[in-house]
Amino acid sequence: MATDLLNVRETADRLGVHENTIRNWQTKGLLRAIRLPGSNFRRFPREEVERMHREMFQTSPPLVDVPNITEGVQGIVVDGDLI
Repeated sequence: MATDLLNVRETADRLGVHENTIRNWQTKGLLRAIRLPGSNFRRFPREEVERMHREMFQTSPPLVDVPNITEGVQGIVVDGDLI
C-alpha cells in the first residue's frame, strides 16, 4: 500500500507544480490526501494524483487567433497595420 501513496514532492513533480501548490490544493479540497498519524504528513493516493493529472491536461482552452502586436518607432502595429 505504501507504494500507492505519494508524498508532497512526488505529487508536485508528477503534476509539474510547486510543492506549496499541492498543499494549497489539498487544503481547498481539490486534491484528496491522507494524513499520517503522529506526524500529520500528507500522502496522496496514486489514483488521486492521476485523476488530477488527467483533469489538468485533458481540458485546454480553445485555440484562438491572436493578432501579432508589436510596438515600433512610429507606434503600435497590429497585423502589419499601424494604429
